[in-house]
Amino acid sequence: MTSVQYITDKNGRRKSAIVPIKQWKEIQQKLSLQDQEDDTPVFTKAEVLANLKEAVEEVKLYREGKIQFQTFDEMMAEVEAELKAEGYR
Repeated sequence: MTSVQYITDKNGRRKSAIVPIKQWKEIQQKLSLQDQEDDTPVFTKAEVLANLKEAVEEVKLYREGKIQFQTFDEMMAEVEAELKAEGYR
């Protein structure tokens, strides 16, 4: 796997990720983003807020040393499994 670079704020917190173009194209292909022309929101506002709340809680647990984050490859395998289970693959 190629390396991902991060842009951090003045406190060292990650704010953005820079992914090599080859890896980005693989991600797009796996998620079929390049073929998506429908502008219909994938998530409702309530779902987005619930997901953000969950993410903040996970970061808190990570900082407390109570959990470990997934690697990129683990995350992509999980996404692919979910897409397959929902009939997208």
